[in-house]
Amino acid sequence: MTAASPIKQLQETEAAHAAQLARARDAARAQQAAAARASVLSQQRADEAARLRVLESKLDDTAQALAAATAAQRAAAADIARRTQDLDALLPLALRLSLYPSETILAAHMPADQALEGLLVTHGLAAELARQVAELRRRQDEAAALAQTIAHTQKTLAAERAAQQAQAAALEQQVRAATGLAQADEDESGAAALAASLLAAKAADLRGAIAAMTKAQAEAAARAAQDAARAARENQAGAQKSARARQVALSRPAGPGLAGAPRVMPVAGRIVRAWGAPAEDGPATGVTFSTPPAAFVSSPCTGRVGFAAPFRSYGRLIIVECGGGYDFVLAGMDRLDAAVGAQVRAGEPVGRMPDFDPAKGGDRPGLYVELRRAGTAVDPMPFLKGKR
Repeated sequence: MTAASPIKQLQETEAAHAAQLARARDAARAQQAAAARASVLSQQRADEAARLRVLESKLDDTAQALAAATAAQRAAAADIARRTQDLDALLPLALRLSLYPSETILAAHMPADQALEGLLVTHGLAAELARQVAELRRRQDEAAALAQTIAHTQKTLAAERAAQQAQAAALEQQVRAATGLAQADEDESGAAALAASLLAAKAADLRGAIAAMTKAQAEAAARAAQDAARAARENQAGAQKSARARQVALSRPAGPGLAGAPRVMPVAGRIVRAWGAPAEDGPATGVTFSTPPAAFVSSPCTGRVGFAAPFRSYGRLIIVECGGGYDFVLAGMDRLDAAVGAQVRAGEPVGRMPDFDPAKGGDRPGLYVELRRAGTAVDPMPFLKGKR
């Protein structure tokens, strides 16, 4: 069998190399297209959440108005009941005065000037009592009418919110499908973030959890650098390339930081405990929002999810690493929609609050928002959009 000529062998080698390069370019283009598509869907999801936030804010306003109307209605009814009880003993006299005012006063043995004064006072008192009762009844009727109006508005808003939720659910599925085609170095970064989150879960407090995450990720990047150096010394090109790719992925910033970043409110609702407000263990190191039922919670920054699990007394908690030493902490959710290692955009939903009936009284769910810079809690409100 005749051996292939050196020229032919070179041509075959060059063809194989060219085919390999073409496949690599195709794979790179496919990865870039998938990443671009995922980015577009992520932005659409954030935009959808912003539109949904408008409905949730309206629902929150409606719930607050309903609570106020209900309280006013109950207060009016209680006031009327109290006044009615006070007047029960005077009803016979009031009835007689309304029918025979002059005869009733003149029947009593008293000087004429006192009888006239009593008649005038009685007329004035009766008129004042009648005015108060009429005012209370008017308030009660207004509260009842307002409650009916709000109940109708709630149904409308609930239908609109359900439609928005359906659209958000469809977008979530598309984002998950696109995420599966993400670049391999993101998988390395995500694996490191997951390992770091497991260590963070063992921490005693939030400061310790963030410190554990930061340390674990730095150690993972250092190990990748060591692996790359060792592979270079041993002339293992494939291992060296893999280790360097892992090193690049692990040393990449989690996010762009907060300087000049768009400001996003994490949830619709109202502040019920501000930064620095008195708390059981000292001044509050975060901000607590009361929220509408089943409200979506959005990431306040663009970055990477470093932790997503129940944590101590905080309940279900997410830590978003924003870059630049900043970490946003969101706690108190009923459901988490972002996995550890996932890249999230500012405004993109990462969880959902508990559902409840806003027509009923009682405590409302609260979202706790804390911002830490290099592990130290700072006031998050300057980095959030507006105040309610």
